[in-house]
Amino acid sequence: MNTLRVVFAGTPEFSVPSLRELIKRRDIEIVRVYTRPDSKIGRGLKLIPSPVKKLAQSANLSISEITSFREEKEINEFKRLKPDLLIVVAFGLILPRTIIQIPKLAINVHASLLPRWRGAAPIQRCIAEGDLETGISIMRIVEELDAGPVLLKKSCPINQEDTSGSMHIRLASLGGSALGSALDQILHSTLSETSQDESQVTYAAKIKSEELTIDWSMVAPAIDRKIRSLHPKPGARTVISGMELKIISATVLMKKVKHSPGKVFVEDKTKLLVATGDGYLQIQELQVPGKKISDATTFINGYGKFL
Repeated sequence: MNTLRVVFAGTPEFSVPSLRELIKRRDIEIVRVYTRPDSKIGRGLKLIPSPVKKLAQSANLSISEITSFREEKEINEFKRLKPDLLIVVAFGLILPRTIIQIPKLAINVHASLLPRWRGAAPIQRCIAEGDLETGISIMRIVEELDAGPVLLKKSCPINQEDTSGSMHIRLASLGGSALGSALDQILHSTLSETSQDESQVTYAAKIKSEELTIDWSMVAPAIDRKIRSLHPKPGARTVISGMELKIISATVLMKKVKHSPGKVFVEDKTKLLVATGDGYLQIQELQVPGKKISDATTFINGYGKFL
């Protein structure tokens, strides 16, 4: 197989490096880019195209915006493209069997080291759970979510200061690189696959609204990981003096706790500390509803009298 007819399906910024990898290659033909429809953003509900659509437009690629792959019209159109390869990167839709079976191969670029963290929120979950590394898995798509055999993996460390935002950027770039390696192997017929060990499966469920609230009875390192896992979106929340605040960043202070968990106090007029189940968190940055992100000293100067 010297040249591949490729269909790409992706939507958010995470998908962009992978599409860029395809665009720069001369050994494939991108016959269609599928993405989700434009989103209504802001007070004026202005329609904004997805990052993938913007890149595809700039490269003069054929684009389809869809909300379902189950309509007969869409299935027939996909068949007409006669793809050798379907590449899915954070598309946002579950693909039915009728679509998966059309190309010679359908693969997904997934942001975890499968079988760990199948599901919607692998980046947030790996940080919150204290994993030391994560990475990209290129897997063959099957009907069961993220359960297909793994074709290629690339790993990267999770650093103590990493947030879901920083990991998102690194993994998106790594995804493009991993996809390039997988394409080289596909084109040279050297790609092999390894079944996932079902006994090692963990699930990265979508983040629920009730998970955003900080439980100060947890130990300080676990709370710090939670804060970093939820930054920049949707953000870890807590209530201080009747105000629901978003905690942006904090530092762990592992010293003997002399206060009940959740007790907030000011130290040396500039440090905002909160007691936890074990140790303290020194809040570095936070956000008052309707205000910009501020450092702790600025917050203390404005709201210290309420603490």
